[in-house]
Amino acid sequence: MTSNLRVRQVRAGFTLVELLVVIAIIAILAGILFPVAATVQESARRGATMSGMMKIHQAVSAYELDNREYPEFLFGPAICRANGLPDPACSDFYTMKETAALVTGRYRSVDPEYIASRNARKIFSKSLYPEYIRDLDTFESKNNSVRTPNNRVGLASRYSFLNGNTYLPRTTASNPGFAPQQIPFYAYDAFDSSPRVTNVINGAIDNNALVARYSRQWMGVVDNATLDGLTPAALQTYQRQLLWARPPAETVTTMTTHHVPKGKILVLWQSGTAKVLDVRKLAVLPVDPQGDVAFWQLTN
Repeated sequence: MTSNLRVRQVRAGFTLVELLVVIAIIAILAGILFPVAATVQESARRGATMSGMMKIHQAVSAYELDNREYPEFLFGPAICRANGLPDPACSDFYTMKETAALVTGRYRSVDPEYIASRNARKIFSKSLYPEYIRDLDTFESKNNSVRTPNNRVGLASRYSFLNGNTYLPRTTASNPGFAPQQIPFYAYDAFDSSPRVTNVINGAIDNNALVARYSRQWMGVVDNATLDGLTPAALQTYQRQLLWARPPAETVTTMTTHHVPKGKILVLWQSGTAKVLDVRKLAVLPVDPQGDVAFWQLTN
């Protein structure tokens, strides 16, 4: 007996309403997860930057123990191809990698007398590179827009005992410090210098303007008569310089502004403490002659 069965075909698929519901759920999940992922990524970058800071602290301490003074630079200044000096008037600098090779003897310039390499090695004898830190990435911030140790250079004003390739004598009462001078630094190096903060509240920086972030000296040396006239707060600020043999633990060693667009600054103190601080802490500090904040007056 044959039965005629009518087979009803069912077409599989989503209705328009179901499709819109799925899209809405995906959009809600993306709105929740994307900010979380960005926060995790930023935390990882901060951690990497702070790891470099701790290596720098260890190297600075070792340098001071060996030399009885703090280094003039962390990595070092940008080196001009013409003379091997941190010449602010230079228009053609070695790349950061070439400078590293130059001071370690792995790079030979076209100069038959190797004047450039001799000058560069003399300058870098006052830095952590290469004797105390050999990895260039130690000086990097993961938020830096300059991704490779190239030859992008900016000038930063700071006190320095460096005059050409000659180191001036230590300051004395009759020679009360030197005026800040323009020194070229590599933009990849996040701890000798970093971008100027242009707006503390909005977390804005100028990647084309570098400000010195490490220096043994931030204020001019004064004589005893002037020193006696300082208020306790001013005296405390005056003493927080690596120029002195035993600077206080709350002396700022270095900091970087590459995380300012994320609302944070990363600061390393002489005590070896590295902290992530809200950038608005800079708002209460005075402005220095470079138009940046006097970050070295931060308190731990």
